[in-house]
Amino acid sequence: MKVSIAGYNIDSSQIALLDPQKATPESISAAYARISRSEKDIASLRQEALQEIIRSRKSNQNIIFEMGHSSIAEHAVFNIDLVGISRLLTETVQRSRLASFTEKSQRYVTFHSSFVIPEELAQYPDLRTEYIQICESLFAEYALSIDALAKHLAELNPGLSKRDLQTKAKEDARYILPLATKTQMGITINARSLELLLRRLSTSPCLEAKELWTELEDQISAIAPSLIRYTKGDAAAFQMPEDSVPNTSPSWADELPHAQLLDASANGDEEILATLWFEQFGGEPTALQEKLARLDDTAKKQLWNQLFADLQPWQKMPRAFEVMQLKYLLQLSECSWSQLKRHRSATLIRGAYSFDCPLVIPKPIASCNREHIWQDLLEQVRRFRAKLDQPLQAYLRLNAESVQVLATLNLRELYHFSRLRSDEHAQWEIRLLSDQMVALAKPHAPLATALLGGKSDFENLNPDI
Repeated sequence: MKVSIAGYNIDSSQIALLDPQKATPESISAAYARISRSEKDIASLRQEALQEIIRSRKSNQNIIFEMGHSSIAEHAVFNIDLVGISRLLTETVQRSRLASFTEKSQRYVTFHSSFVIPEELAQYPDLRTEYIQICESLFAEYALSIDALAKHLAELNPGLSKRDLQTKAKEDARYILPLATKTQMGITINARSLELLLRRLSTSPCLEAKELWTELEDQISAIAPSLIRYTKGDAAAFQMPEDSVPNTSPSWADELPHAQLLDASANGDEEILATLWFEQFGGEPTALQEKLARLDDTAKKQLWNQLFADLQPWQKMPRAFEVMQLKYLLQLSECSWSQLKRHRSATLIRGAYSFDCPLVIPKPIASCNREHIWQDLLEQVRRFRAKLDQPLQAYLRLNAESVQVLATLNLRELYHFSRLRSDEHAQWEIRLLSDQMVALAKPHAPLATALLGGKSDFENLNPDI
């Protein structure tokens, strides 16, 4: 065996010291594209591609765009800083499945009065002034809520450090912040996924998204012109005819967050066992499942105990757990949605913005006698939002406002989700939601789901089924 590191991401200040004609990820894409049709070893192919950048670019364009082998673009990876974009725009950016994001956390960082003022308001000075005033009022209440929450928590938990008090206070105070709040993030993304992101940005009605499209398209094209071509228009822009189906208003649960299980695979325990057997020994899956279904409960439990015997909380479940599908309707706050959407292996379809939805107000806010202030601010926001064009209204959605999400995930992904989100360190709302999702799944496969739960609870989950 011979292992060679072909390349890796380094800081752009170091790349700037290199030959700009060779410091491009295009050469690796071009070299790897030739692997399937050349007898030469990879090192030679990479060296040839590096020495002939113009030829490499032509090769990339032919293979990726003419022959349709788009996966070649996935060998080029970019690290991108995004600074000063709105939380609203992160909704578009973070839909990319095959990418990594790390965002400035409103849970741990204090946010000062910094928010995006949409360019669209420049021609409406009165609206722009009122928009700024409302955002400043929200940030002022955020700061006051942090102080009030920290004092309240100190009375309840005199042993907590000042840092822990501030963290817990910020975790709840952030619910009053708008999606206009400026944030920053680091992205690691391959060229193919980046092209898809550019297409999504191009269809957004907001000028902020179009500005980001221009910045990304200009900079990436200068570095790797052969890897990105179709940067405008995306299937996500397809619209249902408005009068095609009678409209219904969303109904909301009495208490949020709320999870409702819409559908679940039948006979999950037996289907997973049959798939594991098929993977390891072969056989006919349906016949295997029928045989397993005829086992008595004691035999089934013994089999599952053997399978789970050495499981550790950090281990992934076998891929066979993906055969069991679960479909939920979830109702949660914008704040919690910002965490849920990071589980990109699941299919998460967010419903259209609803501007008369209930608020999710953390209970400590009421304990600090600030809930009525939050409700008054929400009414101010709602009255002003009605004056704005629809695409701009979302900038003034509060983190506390509710969203509905159709979530389809397999049992393997639910294990991953619950390990993280039902853990004692998880944020309180996403933990409540995760616990509900776990409880709803268990009756449909009581043996396969036996060890669902957070990492912190794993030892208590581990006894014999």
